[in-house]
Amino acid sequence: MILMMGGTTESLQIADFLEESHVDFIISVVSQYGADLALKHHDKVNVAAMDTNQLVEFIHNNDINLILDATHPFAKVASQNAMDAVNQTGIKYIRFERQNTYENDKNIVLMEDIDQVCNALNKTTGNVYLTTGSNTIGDYIDRLGVDRIHVRVLPVTRVMEKLTRLNVPADRIDGMRGPFEKSLNIELLKHANATALVTKESGKQGGINEKIEACQDLNIPCYIIKRPKLDYPVEVDNLADLKTKMEELA
Repeated sequence: MILMMGGTTESLQIADFLEESHVDFIISVVSQYGADLALKHHDKVNVAAMDTNQLVEFIHNNDINLILDATHPFAKVASQNAMDAVNQTGIKYIRFERQNTYENDKNIVLMEDIDQVCNALNKTTGNVYLTTGSNTIGDYIDRLGVDRIHVRVLPVTRVMEKLTRLNVPADRIDGMRGPFEKSLNIELLKHANATALVTKESGKQGGINEKIEACQDLNIPCYIIKRPKLDYPVEVDNLADLKTKMEELA
């Protein structure tokens, strides 16, 4: 049995591939929203954010022999927990890392983390358009102030409730599911009167190229937080290589 840790666009594509290959697998996601999407591709879905000990227990209880890690590039804790669980149980592990390609441009400002981004933004003025997800919005508010940020987030209840608790005004929230075309990014940035956009190295699936192109057209900086570095024992970035690695590890 394979445990695929999902919650990403590519994990759904992998689910289709595994279905077509008649492989027995379970998809694990951390939210009901992710589960609803996953259930359209496979009928075995687990909803839980598991730490290392819980993963070890899940591996034993479900006869897992391979973890296929297709979590988000910034889900560092989840990936590390998976690798630790693999080390404890002796099963196999494959990381499916989405490709990270984009053209260099004068508008791109690469950053290591939130602190570095906020230090740079505190030397500027104007609205900041955040496309970094809901988990870190509180950190940006603490450092920049709620009056400077305009957020784009998934339109799900738990996220909207969080923004309400953080006192983010409704007119500073774009509740939408991406990725988005360049033209829509431009219109949203204009509507927000944004003088900068912040995103993460989330790859093609995260719409990073369209964000960069929109910033180019508007001549505003695109702050990109670089991916965390992890030492994956086995890593692939496409279905053909995934198939090969699975055959090698079988």
